[in-house]
Amino acid sequence: MSTIDKKNTSLQLPSPEHHTESVLLERLKDTKTEEDYFRWMLFLVGYYRSTNKMDAATALLERFLEKSNNDEQKAHCQLALGQMATDDQRVEAALSHFRTALAFQPKKKKVSYVLHNNIGYCLNTLGRYSEAEKHCRIAIEIKWKPASGYRNLGVSLQGQGNLFGAAWAFFEAVKAEVSDPRAQELLRKLVAEHPAIVVQCPWIVQGLNPDLQTTCDVRPI
Repeated sequence: MSTIDKKNTSLQLPSPEHHTESVLLERLKDTKTEEDYFRWMLFLVGYYRSTNKMDAATALLERFLEKSNNDEQKAHCQLALGQMATDDQRVEAALSHFRTALAFQPKKKKVSYVLHNNIGYCLNTLGRYSEAEKHCRIAIEIKWKPASGYRNLGVSLQGQGNLFGAAWAFFEAVKAEVSDPRAQELLRKLVAEHPAIVVQCPWIVQGLNPDLQTTCDVRPI
């Protein structure tokens, strides 16, 4: 086979990307139940998002929303649409999707937590800190372990001028996930802007240096 023939043959081979999409579409087509269809649809949506085919992902979700009568699944779809809007920095659109998802009253705690937390994040981004605080607190009531709920609560409290509360929330976020530097950065920025707060809240030192083996009695605000 000539060099030219080899090049032509290689050009005719399907790309791995195209192969993955074809497999997922085939699996979606062959599903027998609504639950299986929904599961494979989410796999396909995830694939489209990972390959930056947002229009295809959006179309798939919107078609499902038009046909489905399952509120739990529709909440999931609106959540995915909101996450994509957040990635594109379309905060108002993301907020609308998250609120719509919440209106379906999803029963899964994880979904409810993510929705309230994401709504809090969006409202913080829009400078609506008081509204954001309410949703962040609800998220923490649902699941008190994840760090992101405390981070977003800290941002909303700082935005309202509650520096002690913000420091506490960032401190809790650091404790919840020491390997994630975002809460430490927020706490450092807070201290840099308001250095006197360390005198009022000496436990902040441990938040800035979580490897320190000290005992802190910090009560929620």
